[in-house]
Amino acid sequence: MRFGLLLTSVHDRSVPVSRQIAEHHELISVAVDHGFDLVVAGQHFAAPTLRYLQPIPYLTSIAMRFPSVEVATGILLLPLHHPLTVAEEVATMDAVTGGRVIMGVGIGYSQNEFDAFGVDRTTRTARFEESVEIIRALWAGQPLNHNGRFYQLDAVELSTLPVQRPHPPIWVGAQVEASVRRAARVGDAWYAAPFPTHRQLVELYQAYREERAAHGNRARPTIPVRREVYIADSPAEAETAVSSGAASRYGTYRSWGLDVDDGLGFSDWLDSRFVLGSSSDVAEGLSYLMEQVEHSHFIYKPQWPGYDHAHAMAQLKRFGAEVIPLLSG
Repeated sequence: MRFGLLLTSVHDRSVPVSRQIAEHHELISVAVDHGFDLVVAGQHFAAPTLRYLQPIPYLTSIAMRFPSVEVATGILLLPLHHPLTVAEEVATMDAVTGGRVIMGVGIGYSQNEFDAFGVDRTTRTARFEESVEIIRALWAGQPLNHNGRFYQLDAVELSTLPVQRPHPPIWVGAQVEASVRRAARVGDAWYAAPFPTHRQLVELYQAYREERAAHGNRARPTIPVRREVYIADSPAEAETAVSSGAASRYGTYRSWGLDVDDGLGFSDWLDSRFVLGSSSDVAEGLSYLMEQVEHSHFIYKPQWPGYDHAHAMAQLKRFGAEVIPLLSG
């Protein structure tokens, strides 16, 4: 199993962008020193409270600065983009990085983003599936004729092809059974979101494997997984420490329209999704999940709202120095 670092936004536009970038670079340097070889960044548009650096140009710059890492868009909001644009830009990204790109994509959820782009949110699934089909076909390197519901292409051929053949891996973000089954049909891997409970993650993985087996096994059996982790001297101390940051982070998601509620009290909500406690507690919890769900990567996030950069660095160093050896031993 490999380890990836998720870069998140904990700053708004009032903080100099140079500071946000410098903090990310420090996190990446520490992660590389501890064996991480993947950097992941996601996408939102016109976010009112957080600054999102757009992942294709940002990750390209990171890949050039840190030549030992792969980079993954985690995720591009595919229904908001024309698939020709995505195919060209990701192919260019793959070319200039020497084939170190993973394209993570999803359908999106924020009504405000769909409104801003003038896209009917109810069409997002159909747009997504058509876009993936077009991108795969364009990356094959032949002129494409496509007459679809949303996109029409007449003998269109890419000017730049990806270095990876047949193409960069396509990870599909999903968190409910229908979308997980879609990931197994149209993607190369399901990128498991952190929002389902641990039990739901295992159940969804079984659905993924069933769908993969029923559709020719193009999708990989092992998957990249995100789980929320916080390290302290005990589970109770970890829960206390992360509670405010988690409430802030997931409150933002709710305000943007993501359904992350299940009626549990906050402590039970944390316990069912987070892996908390000492380094050995965290390693034990992750090991159990890895026995149930075959991981290709574990994607780790050290940054939480309300905590400064030094705190994120300390969490990352503990995860790298104390948890990874227990998982790899």
